[in-house]
Amino acid sequence: MNGRALLIGAVLLVLPGCLSETIPLAYPNTSISDVRQGRDCKVLVFGLGSHGPDLTAAQAIRLGGITKLRTAEYRLRTFQGIGNECVVAHGE
Repeated sequence: MNGRALLIGAVLLVLPGCLSETIPLAYPNTSISDVRQGRDCKVLVFGLGSHGPDLTAAQAIRLGGITKLRTAEYRLRTFQGIGNECVVAHGE
């Protein structure tokens, strides 16, 4: 019984440190086929380091060689302050 209570307590302490969200940056354009993808990602370590990815998606578009944008989204995934944030662009 004590081992189970200890495990539940440890899980409850860890879970509040998880964060995952996806926010659309550009409206979907269904007329463009989705063949290319560009990513502009930055590593997060307790909020320290360089500034985040380009939220205009220009860097992700350039890195993916995209000429016609279909969608763009911002993704944030962290665990206890360590993770990454990305802008992902889809298009052709």
